[in-house]
Amino acid sequence: MMSGMELKLSASYDATPEEVFAIITDATFREQACEKTKALSYDVEVKESGGDTIVRVRREMPSDNVPDIAKKFVGQTLTVVQTETWHPAKPDGSRDANVTGEISNTPVTLKGTAGVKATGTSTVQSIDLDVKVAVPLIGKKIEPFVVDAIRAGLEKEHELARDWTH
Repeated sequence: MMSGMELKLSASYDATPEEVFAIITDATFREQACEKTKALSYDVEVKESGGDTIVRVRREMPSDNVPDIAKKFVGQTLTVVQTETWHPAKPDGSRDANVTGEISNTPVTLKGTAGVKATGTSTVQSIDLDVKVAVPLIGKKIEPFVVDAIRAGLEKEHELARDWTH
């Protein structure tokens, strides 16, 4: 991994892995997630490529909650681009994805994995990211703010997914 700050998050749903996968790769779901995270604008693309399902979400976010130390790097808005490459289902229905992302025109990158896996009668969606702010001296000070912002967005997405499973 990149040696940035780790972000691990998971959510459990009363649904099958197939149902959860169908939700998180649904363009309408991703658009609603952008709205729930107060994106100023967004673009969602879901496509198939050789058995993989690729979800690319680009969203422009206000930088209101960015600490002053980072404001000069980001300006008034942040453009966050995230790509998930979901691989075909395993025999038990579970799936894994490679996740990459960046905040455009900044030294912020993220890389990691995501998964959907049955556990008993529910399904757990997990994400494990390494968030890196490549700025000498202050990068490590900014990483916690970036991780908190990503976590808040993912938690809102998980809330929305729970609504979709009911």
